[in-house]
Amino acid sequence: MSKVNPIQAIKANIQCQCGTVKGSIDSPSALRFVCYSKDCRGYYNALNALAKNAGKPEAAALDPFGGCDFTQIYPCEITIREGQDQLETRLIRKNSPIPRTYAKCCFTPLFSTGGTGAALLNSNLLSAWDQHCEVKYRIIGRHALKGDGSIPKPSMSWSVPFGWFFAMPKRCQPDKAQPSPVEVKDIKELKLLEGFVEGK
Repeated sequence: MSKVNPIQAIKANIQCQCGTVKGSIDSPSALRFVCYSKDCRGYYNALNALAKNAGKPEAAALDPFGGCDFTQIYPCEITIREGQDQLETRLIRKNSPIPRTYAKCCFTPLFSTGGTGAALLNSNLLSAWDQHCEVKYRIIGRHALKGDGSIPKPSMSWSVPFGWFFAMPKRCQPDKAQPSPVEVKDIKELKLLEGFVEGK
């Protein structure tokens, strides 16, 4: 199979695991990467714990090495059409610069936003498109899990690759932060996510 340009247009419908929250993505320029940081893994672990406590199936999928698969687009490219009342935005710790939004109906991670103008979408919401787009970067590999040995560990950066410093600043576009799928008037007023601890 020939390689696909890792920066490409996407136009797709998305929904949370239980189908209550529905929306769409329309982006002319999307970039996929996997983050192995303890913060991202801890966030997904906390959502899965909340789901389990509520008697629901886990909805925050990690890769075999504890990575979170993200597609970087912009807030103005995300439209929520149903279930707006089920959107919950939290911080993982006090003074965090990243508001993270999930569907409280089933604890599916949806996206995160921040002051850079970028949005990180849970790539698992884009299953059909996701199968045809290669991962551009695998970052914070020093925090990756060892895995169970059933599949080879993919190549990943100890921190971030050199090319990250050239590509990502160009993709920070504050003018695309609005309209946003969620309104955060004051990030300092956001509640902390219950049960968050750094991923092991």
